[in-house]
Amino acid sequence: MNRLLIFLLAIAVIFTSCSKRSYESAVIGGAAGSAVGAILDEENPWRGAFIGGVVGAVITGTIAEISSRAAYESIEYDKPVEYRCYRCRERIRIVAVPRGWRGHCRIVKLKYYKGKKLIRVKTRKICRRR
Repeated sequence: MNRLLIFLLAIAVIFTSCSKRSYESAVIGGAAGSAVGAILDEENPWRGAFIGGVVGAVITGTIAEISSRAAYESIEYDKPVEYRCYRCRERIRIVAVPRGWRGHCRIVKLKYYKGKKLIRVKTRKICRRR
């Protein structure tokens, strides 16, 4: 059972995202979802851990990939970019706004919204390789 759980969780992580940051976020979300699922499902903690892990990995991997794409596209087009996560239950919206230069790197401000409520603001530095 443990091997099957680990295998299915690994497959979910692989198919949810593309970048290294997305993989890392999916792993963290899957671990947190597994812990919460095991606690909430008192009848069968393994089932709860599996379901929570898959859901957590998919949602956090998707949000990380969307925010990464939004940041890179806002730099490429030099204007604000908005992405929406329709897979996410809370309808997450991410707005990336280019904020200037720091050396050879661009600064992007990422704003995360849940519905119309601003839930997080993050500044990210993106450097292009030469």
